[in-house]
Amino acid sequence: MDKRTMRDVAAAVAAGFGVLLLADLSLGWYAVKVAVAGVVDIEVNAGGWGQFGTVAGLLTLAMLIYMIRPIRQDGAVSLVQAVVTAVLGLGAFGFTVARALNGSASVTTMATTVQVHSTLWPAYAGIALGAIMAGAVITALVLVMRGATAPSPVIHPAA
Repeated sequence: MDKRTMRDVAAAVAAGFGVLLLADLSLGWYAVKVAVAGVVDIEVNAGGWGQFGTVAGLLTLAMLIYMIRPIRQDGAVSLVQAVVTAVLGLGAFGFTVARALNGSASVTTMATTVQVHSTLWPAYAGIALGAIMAGAVITALVLVMRGATAPSPVIHPAA
């Protein structure tokens, strides 16, 4: 496999895991449940879209949109494009980790507020998805720095 093909595979992996990260941000990352003497029973989930998660989602969307650029043009990838994509991917990963480690869910009633820092599995899945996405954009950047800037060769099947 040549460098250009590896670069395209890394970009496809980054895009795929970016889409999965956007979906994961919509899942319940934190949960709180309040039960009072069997009369009141409240359960609340908070997703990844909040505080740092919103920034992570917006950076992921920007990365995905920016990655489409070579597809629309001649297919060549410049060093500037690879750097911008890597910065957006790494930023999305950083804000995903910040959201996973700093988030919470809360329930407010007339006289009380209950806040719990109970992190659910989608938060940890978000960290893993962001890490794979960040690794893929760094791999693509390194390959572009080593000369994989031209479009990948198109292979036509034999007729």
